[in-house]
Order: sequence, then structure tokens, then C-alpha cells
Amino acid sequence: MRSQTILITGGNDGIGRATAQVLLERGHLVVIAGRSPVKMKAAVATLRHRTGSDKVEWLECDLASLDSVRAASDDFLRRFGQLDILINNAGIFTNDLQFSSDGYELQFAVNHLGHFLLTNRLMPLLSDAPEGRIVNLASVAHFHGKMDFEKLRGEGGAEAYNGLHAYAQSKLANVLFTRELARRYPEVESNCLHPGVVRTRIANKRSRWYYSLLWSFYKPFMRPTRCGARTPLYLALSPEIRGVSGRYFDERQCCRKPSADARDPELAGQLWTISEQMVDIKSNPAV
Repeated sequence: MRSQTILITGGNDGIGRATAQVLLERGHLVVIAGRSPVKMKAAVATLRHRTGSDKVEWLECDLASLDSVRAASDDFLRRFGQLDILINNAGIFTNDLQFSSDGYELQFAVNHLGHFLLTNRLMPLLSDAPEGRIVNLASVAHFHGKMDFEKLRGEGGAEAYNGLHAYAQSKLANVLFTRELARRYPEVESNCLHPGVVRTRIANKRSRWYYSLLWSFYKPFMRPTRCGARTPLYLALSPEIRGVSGRYFDERQCCRKPSADARDPELAGQLWTISEQMVDIKSNPAV
């Protein structure tokens, strides 16, 4: 297998770092993206120590800031100039209503909107790659999601906010985004996945103390991060899915039927149009 250039958002921790480690062990050039330079540098040092490879770099990118995403994509283009695989791995969960720097509900902003902008700005590189691939980390939570386009800026206020509902909506957006990517850019293989319930810190960082405590209590029963990385790695590298695009896979690398809303082409098109307006771009017209 030829060496490829691979970008992973949230690659400093959890599933992202486990994925990066395997990719480095297989000889690929890996760029991990995250918002904290201190954490990025520490993760790079850890990955180099564990793999013996120096083919890992870091990229500052705060998905909660569209300006940061624009700067990160420009930096990537300047430093690397090619991209074979984009793994949109980063994600957050929060109980309380919080906002991105651009005024959008934080889970939607980070889990979908930042990745939407990053992907579109890097699409020329992915389209030019011999076998360009996009891997989006969604979740089984998308089955409980409903797109409410009237509440993407936290309309209704903190009292009406439900963090679990907002998370499910953002994960539904991941699946809809994947399917619309596959339709608009058939030259790039775009797929999404549920990694399983994985022993990460997603519910420890921004959630209330009792959610964090409950999450920590169940961690011993969750899958380790190296298991959570299996499906992202499969979708990134496996020759078996060559020509497969717009699909949803589970933690066993099996293609599954997503929710009815996730299969709605009109909803996917509406999300795309609204996302374009939010990030102020005009991408490839529908085909």
C-alpha cells in the first residue's frame, strides 16, 4: 500500500489518537488537528515514541470557530499540498446550552458545521487524490435525532435546551452530510460510522458532574479506543469499500441502514444549503 497523507480532526486523544497510531505504524503521513497547541505537541511526541515514526505533524484548528477552520485549511494547503484521506473524528457533548464563537449551538457547530467547512475547503485536494476518501464519525445516536433548523442558534434558551437531543441532531447531520457528499462528489468515497460505545472522555469534558460521574462509572464496560478505531481504519484503508460511498457502518465494519430521516435526500439537501449559508461558501452545485 502506498504512503498516503491523512488528516484527522481530534487526533490528540481518544479514537482519533488510536487511529493515528495505527496509520503511522502502517507508514502513512498523519496530520492531527486540534484546538490546543500544547495538547497537539504532547500527542505528537507520544505518537512518535509509540510508533518510532516521525511522519506525524499537528495542525491548529478550533472547530468552534469558522475563522480558525479557514486558517487551518489554508495552513494545511500551504504546508502539505495534498490530501488522500480526511477523517472527521472530533466531537463534543454538553448538557448545557453553549455557543460557538460564531453564535451557533456548540454541538452542532463542532460536530457538523466546522467539519462541513473544513471538508469543503479541502475538497479540491481530495478530488485530485488517486483514491480520495472522507470518513465521518457519526453515532447510533442519530436514530434519535431530528433536524430542527429553527434552533441552530439556541433559540428557546437554556431552559428549553436538551443536550442529548442536540447531540443526536448533530450526529444525524453527520450522516446527512455524508450522503450529500457522496452525491455531489462521486469521485471521493465518503462514508460514516458508529464506532461503538468507546472509553473516551467525551462526556467528562463539558457535561454536568453527574453525567460525567455516570460516564466514568460505565467506562470499564466500554470498548477501548483501539477497538473504536477499527471502523474508521477500515473505511479509510480497506480495498473492500472501493467504489462504496454514502453509507453508514457500525462498529463491526458492517454496512447498516441509517434512520429514515438520514435517508431523506431533501433533508440532506436542505442541511447542505443551510450549512453553506452559515459558513458563507458556495460549493460544487448538485449533480
